Amino acid sequence: MQSRADLLEQVAALKHDLGKYVAWTSANLDDALWEGPIGDELITALRADLLETRKHGDRREAAWEVWRSFEPELPRPLEPELAAVAQAVAQLEQVGSALAADDRQAIARARTHIRAAQRDIRTQLLELHRRLLKTRAKER
Repeated sequence: MQSRADLLEQVAALKHDLGKYVAWTSANLDDALWEGPIGDELITALRADLLETRKHGDRREAAWEVWRSFEPELPRPLEPELAAVAQAVAQLEQVGSALAADDRQAIARARTHIRAAQRDIRTQLLELHRRLLKTRAKER
């Protein structure tokens, strides 16, 4: 059985590897770039954030690949926040091929869902990390 300390460590790593980089560039774009015709700047940012979320030398991992590298080791049932992250990652994976193919119409249709999923991943991981830290502090 996994300890709370182990879970805290996993969540901290997931928060860094996925939560931090899933919206690293696109979160800082002006709202106007998320509206109207899909421009190169948004495409470039989304590709970097979603298709190259984690980088190891020449190797690039998409957000869903990062999630899958952590997911098997997470305790079951998943914490509610992690279940929400899993759903958000699944939404992002659905647009992966559109991003790779530069299908701007598909990306335009999905952009509100993309942005919401990125925000959910970041928020849920942050909240879970905080909750686990509070629980650890109370146990000491």
